[in-house]
Amino acid sequence: MKNAVFARPNLKVFLLGAILIAVVQDFIAKGRSQASIFSATGAFAPDNLDQLLADARLNPRSEVYLRISRWYEMRGEIKKAMAYLHKARKLAEVEEFED
Repeated sequence: MKNAVFARPNLKVFLLGAILIAVVQDFIAKGRSQASIFSATGAFAPDNLDQLLADARLNPRSEVYLRISRWYEMRGEIKKAMAYLHKARKLAEVEEFED
């Protein structure tokens, strides 16, 4: 007598489902989804790039260059981020020497 209640479960499907659930949970928990353009890092952020660059021209400080570097890093422009990070470190050394 073959009864469907006592059929062997397909363990491959259960394993694949568990892996899929773990990946989705990890993706959501670590926040790797795309950010909205209206978030704090979006186009309407209080310190957008034009404002930061103007501030850097008028009053060059290491904090300003560091914020510009972070802005470029968040946008994925790593070369520019590293260049401004280098400038920020140089200015920090000068500021430390002046104090």
